Amino acid sequence: ILGRTGYPTGFMPPTLIARNISCSRVSGAETEEIVDLSVAFEPATLNLLFGPAHGGKALLLRVLGLLTEPSRGEVTILKQPTGGWDESRRREFRNRHLGFVFESPFLLPSFTVVENIAMPLLKLTGAPPEQARKATRSVLGLTGLTPCENIEADRLPLPLQLRVAVARALVIKPAVVFLENLDSLLRDEELISFLELLSVIRQQFRCCLIATAKSRELAPYANRALEIANGRIARDWNPDSLLA
Repeated sequence: ILGRTGYPTGFMPPTLIARNISCSRVSGAETEEIVDLSVAFEPATLNLLFGPAHGGKALLLRVLGLLTEPSRGEVTILKQPTGGWDESRRREFRNRHLGFVFESPFLLPSFTVVENIAMPLLKLTGAPPEQARKATRSVLGLTGLTPCENIEADRLPLPLQLRVAVARALVIKPAVVFLENLDSLLRDEELISFLELLSVIRQQFRCCLIATAKSRELAPYANRALEIANGRIARDWNPDSLLA
């Protein structure tokens, strides 16, 4: 619930605020929508969005990540209202301030791990090679990928490919990282290990992590859990986290 200041009552100033957003899209035979939804997210937190298929969580992730423009309402990120931005400005902002990890890693198959990670800095932000090298080394170590940095990314097992996608998202030092369907491809120990990595990331990078997932059983691994159903927030709670 947003207070008079525009921030949720009792929370630190958020990284991202969505105010009264509405949106809909058709996916196959189903219509997914968001209805007059308001929510805000703090820095250095892992936030999990749960709910039924086509209940609105996937569309909400796209709207918050500036991949889909709402029909009503506005998303504000880093105190910048994005309403009325054209696609060119939205794309530039995404490239510089937002990271994405989709259900499929979408890695460049003929490039090494280190080349995949460095690509956003070199191609999207125009960073000098030395700066790109330093930033890439940092996220390689954090994500445990240093031993395979010179291996072609598509030769790695899926759990490591997802870590490459995370490192690629982090290399620009984003304010928000969006992750799609955490529990679709990973299971059991691999999934827990990945969630532990996300906890380390949000603490060290102080970034806001927003992810969708199918299973509500993952809630204890997050700082905050939101159930999205029928285009609205059905439940918003702070689990007793299993991670520091």
